Amino acid sequence: MPRDNAEAIHTGYEAMTAGNLDGLLETLDPEIELWTSGAFPDFEPVYRGHAGVRAFWEAISAPWESFQLEAERIVEGPDCAAAAVHFRVRGAGSGASTELRQGHAFWFRNDLTLRVSTHPSFEDALAATGLRA
Repeated sequence: MPRDNAEAIHTGYEAMTAGNLDGLLETLDPEIELWTSGAFPDFEPVYRGHAGVRAFWEAISAPWESFQLEAERIVEGPDCAAAAVHFRVRGAGSGASTELRQGHAFWFRNDLTLRVSTHPSFEDALAATGLRA
């Protein structure tokens, strides 16, 4: 179990990169809300609970042969955090690679992620949490 917010973020991203859905779910509150940014138009705007995260997992992992998330920077508050995220994927079948940088905003309850929202930039994620760099 993660000990602090930054560790929870890193653990979740490592689990996603490793294809370890159960490991990811261990970092998430059962009432998790995952708010998407609209960068991937076929996704729902919000996924709720562990069942919602499973549906998100299936949607995000289906088109990719490899999938990597890396937190390049994290700013923490007492019950929230913002992360600058580097997203790298390679298409299944095509082998085409792409990269995207985003910001993710996190809110925590009892050392678990209660809510995460994705944003076009790290600055937008900071603004969503009310934190300063």
